[in-house]
Amino acid sequence: MRLRHMTRMKKSLALAAVAALALSAPALAQSASPGTVAAASSALVTLNGADRAQALAAINAELNSIQRLQGRFVQTSPDGSRAAGTFYMQRPGRLRFEYDPPATMLIVADGSVVALRDTALRTTERTPLRSTPLSLILGERIDLERNARIIRVSREGPWTLVTARDRRGQADGTITLQFNNGELRSWDVVDATGARTRITLSNVTQPASLDRSLFRLPDQVSTPGRR
Repeated sequence: MRLRHMTRMKKSLALAAVAALALSAPALAQSASPGTVAAASSALVTLNGADRAQALAAINAELNSIQRLQGRFVQTSPDGSRAAGTFYMQRPGRLRFEYDPPATMLIVADGSVVALRDTALRTTERTPLRSTPLSLILGERIDLERNARIIRVSREGPWTLVTARDRRGQADGTITLQFNNGELRSWDVVDATGARTRITLSNVTQPASLDRSLFRLPDQVSTPGRR
């Protein structure tokens, strides 16, 4: 029972991470480490009025300027453990979130369905894209003010932080996107219990094209020794 419980927890964290990734992936990030984030600083100033609107407009423009991305990510879980992997994104509606071994999870959005596959357990969970936050932020046009409920926009020096909730109230917790000079460096997902998961990007590029097979989940899970 404990093993199954832990597996469910890991899947929940993976889904939270991919939702965060989809929300923020269109911003081009350069190599960053978790220690570079200014989120915990007491010097952060909350933006209001015209300053808030200008900051959100600039971020929306950056998010909408990129159609395809690929790169590396590091996920730091609430217990301090880390997992790394590779992501691919193509708007509208397509995403691949691929963990390195020994992790056994793969998350793929194919434009209509989001699938989470655990190759060790040989299970696949599917959810319609339209019923997830991904449908709002992998679309043709991204508008954070419209697509999410913005809790706070703050700034310290070159850092701008945007904290948001699911506007429809179907997902608990918050996401804080952390930008440095307009480029996304990392983000935190805080769930309803207060547990924090951090995603940090590196080696991000903007390919001219991506193989469409990246966004299709094979019907059969390969096993060691078989092709």
